[in-house]
Amino acid sequence: MAIALYNTLTRRVEPLEPMTPGVVRMFVCGPTVYDLAHVGHAKTYTQFDFLARYLRLRGLEVTYAQNITDIDDKIIRRANELGREPRDLAAEFEDAYRQDMAALGNTGVDVYARAHDHIGQIVDQVQALVDRGHAYQLEDGWYFDLSTFPGYGKLSGRTEVAEGDSVARIDENDAKRNRGDFALWKARKAGDPSWDTPLGPGRPGWHIEDTAITEALFGPQYDLHGGAVDLIFPHHEAEIAQMEAASGKAPLVRHWVHTGLLRVDGAKMSKSSGNFLTVRDALAMTDYRTLRYAFLSQHYRSSMELSTTTLEQARSARRRVENFARQIDQTADESLTAVAAADATWAAIVERLDDDLDTPTALAALFQYVREQNRGGLPAGPSSSRLLHRVNELFDMFDLDDRATDDTEIEAELARRADLRRARDFAGADRIRDELASRGILIEDTASGTRWWPAADVVNDRAAVE
Repeated sequence: MAIALYNTLTRRVEPLEPMTPGVVRMFVCGPTVYDLAHVGHAKTYTQFDFLARYLRLRGLEVTYAQNITDIDDKIIRRANELGREPRDLAAEFEDAYRQDMAALGNTGVDVYARAHDHIGQIVDQVQALVDRGHAYQLEDGWYFDLSTFPGYGKLSGRTEVAEGDSVARIDENDAKRNRGDFALWKARKAGDPSWDTPLGPGRPGWHIEDTAITEALFGPQYDLHGGAVDLIFPHHEAEIAQMEAASGKAPLVRHWVHTGLLRVDGAKMSKSSGNFLTVRDALAMTDYRTLRYAFLSQHYRSSMELSTTTLEQARSARRRVENFARQIDQTADESLTAVAAADATWAAIVERLDDDLDTPTALAALFQYVREQNRGGLPAGPSSSRLLHRVNELFDMFDLDDRATDDTEIEAELARRADLRRARDFAGADRIRDELASRGILIEDTASGTRWWPAADVVNDRAAVE
């Protein structure tokens, strides 16, 4: 089965067919680096990191690029508030962003492209729009003339700014020819960073940097563009208008992929409401694997809720797989049926991921396998271990190897506790339970036996509740 993804442009799930067979050129809108990355960024970039991983696992050669917006109104405003140079502030938060992505396990990006490093390409693209009659000049800079591009709105189904849209990204000026016209090049303002160019002294508009960067990296057309759903209008519409008008080639992108938004504790995340969480806040509450599980257990196109309950459920689900992994006997002789069951589970996971990257049903196939193995009564063997490590190489959200304490010692204590319980010495059994807890090990008695895990896993989640 070919890999199929929902294409926002065509509004249907369709096969991913790169321009060059076997080679995917993929661009995802990166951050504006004026503050720390938040958990909304974490969701979007974790899901696109997973997409890049999966495409590579399926044998495709992927070049994954992200832009870094390091010159922008928001950066200038924050720098002025702090009495700092905009470029120094942007460099600091770019470094923090990249550290945060690494801490989340998001390592798939091949190229980070800064707006500062592509001023020449930006100027050239604006000049091409001027030369082709798609741009006009006002006192505050150059604007794209939407009346010259009939295809505007084909991605979103919209052409007009609505309440709730980011006006700063549209650029207000009463002298504009059309309400939705957006800035390509902003004329110099006193104290702002600027470049002397044939367009006049100034700096880039927000939308133009992405198409100038992708044209420099991939040319005027490429395979896959990603971002969160709130970027569809006006940002991605503006990108299409700019590049297709400048090059005369369409489509700019064959496949548009958008992720759903994230809500925190039932509301849109904002600093004013008190529910704003940076990536660093989240990682202080729980570990990166639990966050990855929370994000990847949801379909990438769905909006999701992040709450203490979400984190607790993610931790609990992870724990079921990790507890199963601890029971595997690497020396067990396995039947052909057992090996076939593990292979069939991996095939089911791949099949479900091929169908619009359906991570929830892929994980459901894994949990069904774990349940069936637990019901079998025999210890799982090497094929189970291979399956779990294969899954984890892709998802990176199960702790299959790390041990806070020597397993042999813990198992010996649990065996002694079982003997005490059979002898009805419950006080002695409780002392062993309490001693293990004091060393950071929690235990759970179940119908299939006693299981254990590091208490720090629970403590971190409880910190999120408090």
